[in-house]
Amino acid sequence: MTREEFDVLVRAVEQGVGRQPDQLRRRVVRLAIVGYAGLLAGLLAVMLLSAFFLVPAIMNPWSDAFVLYAAGILILIGGSIAVLKVLWIKLEPPKGRVVTRAETPPLFAALDELQRELRSAPFHEVLVVPQCNAAVVQHPRLGVFGWPRNYLLLGLPLLDGLSADEMRAVLAHEFAHLSRQHGRMGQRVYCLRRSWEKVFEEFSKANVKGQVSLRPLYKKFLDWFWPQFNAHAFVLSRADEYEADGYAARIVGAQHIASSLLWIKLGARHFDDHFWPDLWQRATTEPEPPPDAFVKVRETIRSGFPLAEVGRWIEEAFRQKTTNADTHPCLTERLKAVKQFPEAVARDEFPTPPNPVAVSASESWFGEGISKIREDIGATWAKEIVEPWKERHARANALRHRLERLDQSVPAPDADEDALWDKARVVLDLKHEKEAESLLRQILMLNPKHCAANFHLGRVLLEESNPAGVPHLEAVMEEDDESVPAASQILHAHYWRTGQTERIKELEARLDRFEKHLTDSRTERNSVSANDTFIPHGLDETALQKLRETFAADPQLARAELAQKELKHFPKQKLFVLCVHRWQSWHRLPNADQDRTLVNRLSRTVQLPGRVLVIPPSGSSRALARKIRAVTGAEVYRHREMKS
Repeated sequence: MTREEFDVLVRAVEQGVGRQPDQLRRRVVRLAIVGYAGLLAGLLAVMLLSAFFLVPAIMNPWSDAFVLYAAGILILIGGSIAVLKVLWIKLEPPKGRVVTRAETPPLFAALDELQRELRSAPFHEVLVVPQCNAAVVQHPRLGVFGWPRNYLLLGLPLLDGLSADEMRAVLAHEFAHLSRQHGRMGQRVYCLRRSWEKVFEEFSKANVKGQVSLRPLYKKFLDWFWPQFNAHAFVLSRADEYEADGYAARIVGAQHIASSLLWIKLGARHFDDHFWPDLWQRATTEPEPPPDAFVKVRETIRSGFPLAEVGRWIEEAFRQKTTNADTHPCLTERLKAVKQFPEAVARDEFPTPPNPVAVSASESWFGEGISKIREDIGATWAKEIVEPWKERHARANALRHRLERLDQSVPAPDADEDALWDKARVVLDLKHEKEAESLLRQILMLNPKHCAANFHLGRVLLEESNPAGVPHLEAVMEEDDESVPAASQILHAHYWRTGQTERIKELEARLDRFEKHLTDSRTERNSVSANDTFIPHGLDETALQKLRETFAADPQLARAELAQKELKHFPKQKLFVLCVHRWQSWHRLPNADQDRTLVNRLSRTVQLPGRVLVIPPSGSSRALARKIRAVTGAEVYRHREMKS
């Protein structure tokens, strides 16, 4: 189902059964039952088929009934294993630093209090994680059949940046999702959707090539079922988000949920834009990842958000709109729901940045033990990142030497597009990306259609919320179809941050069209036959000259014809067909092995602006070779001895 179709389905649910919460819950329950029935249908079919053999064997004491018994048992065991193998999808549980009741009594006292007040299900494990977030994660131990294990994830930046009361508001929201006050059925539906979302994402992945599996049959059912269930559960889950905020506001105070929501927005932006990039940048100068990286988290937060950017971050946080990409409503709607929306925002007067808290939740709940937790998180992170870090460090050393050679070897780089791009690519990888902006602009002055320069300049500008980056990414997508997903992701983030929901819809429609044609395009480019339509190769004289030089270096090549397959999908993705003729004396018989050797050799050496299929003029390619030869201007090379 496309994004646009899902949006239409969600709106239909919201405007219909979504206005009656009880009826919506009942419908979601019915859909869940249908889902389980569909998943278990394979097992039922296996049982019925085995019964076809076992029942006669039981009812009739034939001397050779053991044949029926054997067939029935084999079908039952083998079929059940085949079905369960498809349905058994193992998901990795969340990772983090486990904290225990004995280690942090004040934290668990706060958790116990919230659990009692909200009548929430207990958590099996509490993890401190390096991300700027807090979440309830349910890990379905039986895959599609559930049996969840509940994890509470506490982001270290949140613990350092929020007060104990603000953190309690965040936790109250998360506890509410597992609360009976949500309604037992609402709680189960919320959990089921989050579990099934991960399971079905894994389920939809392609099979291993050559592997026989029943997964395609189940996938047909899931392609119908999941959008229907997800759209209804999505509407219900979004309503539950508002309810969870309401519970948190009543228990802890609306002002605390409001201040925590704003801080989370700003904290996530600060860590995404500064902390993580700056930490990763250290790999260019330090050979090993620092084990004390997260000791600096509290210091980073205490220094406050960067004044040059935080005002823009606050404005963008309030301009964001709710979309169907996430069940969480936007900041504005959540604050309005708890009656904490600053009315001055309507006059474009945005709140001032929050001051760092005097006593953080980490200090209140963990005391001196937080130091050990920081060290453990840092050590685990350093261990996991050590190989990429070393590769980055080694690459940075090589890039520094390359940058020195580029500076010395190019006397006038402002007049050389290739030299400028070579240098810009090194600067983008080695230094802060902003430092490459001037080089990218110089490249575009020489060649306004340079795809890589347009892409990176557009990305750098939009990361600073500069709308001047939009035309650059649009130019890339016009020139290169394969850039559409990456460029769209950057544009989507910009439009979402700046509240341009209509542009998001246009972008998603474009992505839907792209993905719809992608499969057909791959099929079209992966097969060539004499039934296809072919057009002239379209190469200019410079490209032809380089190609002829490659041909002239091969002593076995006598003649070559070149054409393009006419593509209906993504026509800018060129597919060339090159027919090569081997030198052959008139009195010798054709030699297929030598033809294949020439084809394989030229397949490795010929470079053209697109995919190239090299074929011989004989064997199964004979009809295709005749079709290529008939294209106007197809002959691109003939050995000089043949010319004479």
